[in-house]
Amino acid sequence: MTYKGIARGNVIELEGGATLPEGTRVDIIPEQPVMVNVPWHPLTLKEWLREAREIRAQLPRTGDSVEILQQLRVCD
Repeated sequence: MTYKGIARGNVIELEGGATLPEGTRVDIIPEQPVMVNVPWHPLTLKEWLREAREIRAQLPRTGDSVEILQQLRVCD
C-alpha cells in the first residue's frame, strides 16, 4: 500500500489521517520538486503593479462568495 506525506524535520506526517503501527519499517521515495518558471530578473515595482492589475482584472469584482458563485455559474 502507498501513503503520501510531508517531511517535517525527521518526521513524515502522513496525509489523510493515515496511521501505521509503531515500529513499522518504511521506504521513503521523495517526489521531484515542481519547477517554477521565475523571471531571470526581479520585477520593478511598476512591472509588479502592472501584472497585479492584469491578474485582478480577471478576478470577480466582489468579495461576496454568493455573488462570486453566481458569476461563475453564468460563465459555464
